Amino acid sequence: MIPLAVDRQSQISPWVTTAIVVINLLGFVLVGTSLREGGSVADSAYSWGVLIPSASAVAARPWTLVTYAFLHDPSGLAHVGFNMLFLFIFGRSVEGRLGHIRFALLYAGGCVVAALGQWLFSRAPMIGASGAVAAVTGAFAALCPRARVRLLVFFSVIEISGLAAVILFAVIDLVGQVGSFIGVGSRVAYIAHLAGYAFGIGTMLVLLGTGILPRSEFDLFFLLRQWRRRRAMADAFRQGSPWTREAGAALANSGGSTTNPRSAAEALPPRGASPLRTWNDSDVRRALHDASSAFERADFSRAASHWERIVAHAPHSAEADDALVMAALTVGRHLGDRSRARAMIDSLLARSRPCRAALRHQAEALRAELAADAADGSA
Repeated sequence: MIPLAVDRQSQISPWVTTAIVVINLLGFVLVGTSLREGGSVADSAYSWGVLIPSASAVAARPWTLVTYAFLHDPSGLAHVGFNMLFLFIFGRSVEGRLGHIRFALLYAGGCVVAALGQWLFSRAPMIGASGAVAAVTGAFAALCPRARVRLLVFFSVIEISGLAAVILFAVIDLVGQVGSFIGVGSRVAYIAHLAGYAFGIGTMLVLLGTGILPRSEFDLFFLLRQWRRRRAMADAFRQGSPWTREAGAALANSGGSTTNPRSAAEALPPRGASPLRTWNDSDVRRALHDASSAFERADFSRAASHWERIVAHAPHSAEADDALVMAALTVGRHLGDRSRARAMIDSLLARSRPCRAALRHQAEALRAELAADAADGSA
């Protein structure tokens, strides 16, 4: 599998990623040229930069814990080529999220951790950036798990999520390492790759969990929260709800239809038509799925529209209040319509029917945020 592109691009110039790629490629060319012309430069580079996994060698040349990752097998382009392709594809997004200094530290840390991981299983000299690149790839999985990654698989191009792509890469390396243990593997340092993935993911989770790195709507923590929310919603739907029975009775009394719409968009009546049809649980579930999918694609206008439809068609459902808060958050933060978002929050807080304490707290915090933004804009 060869990565071709991702849909999360850096908002800053990823010059650290570019510099690492250029240094590796220049080093590969210089060493290869030197070997063809006698080898003096290559000999100096390898004697200075190769990591020898022994305590005495590392104590004498500690810099080799990093420099080994800037040297590659000079016998072919595949080693350095694939490493730098992976780094260029995933590194730009990670650098854009971390910033230049943190990204450089992540890469250096990935070099060290990958080397130590491989050292536990092998005493062979080490070269190659694969472990450090795996650390960057693991960081991408934690920061952009829902990003779309285009992969070349044999002669076809497929598109999967960032998290799924990294899991596939890790599984391939794990299978390779198992093969090495039983004597059918290659010289590839699979343990270095696996250590790099673990370091990249673990470091990002620590930074996100401690608040050192600000959270976003696209990181792994958000994905986990969304998964828990969907599981809780699924449990609630399986248990049924009294409101559904009341809504069904009301529809029966009024002669309304309980047929599910083929999509949430079809539920909106034209202007001047009869009042909105009350939705049942299946309708709400469909709209929640459509809203979440649109939000994941950063199609915030459509996401807000789906959440507002839930409020309009199922105002007494258990999800209506949550949908209204999500609509307000999306409209205020992502669409920039603060007055409309404040009106949504005010309508929720002014209701006689109380909402959950935690949700009310979130709504009040969002209203304060919107009011502060409005004050800043008018200042």
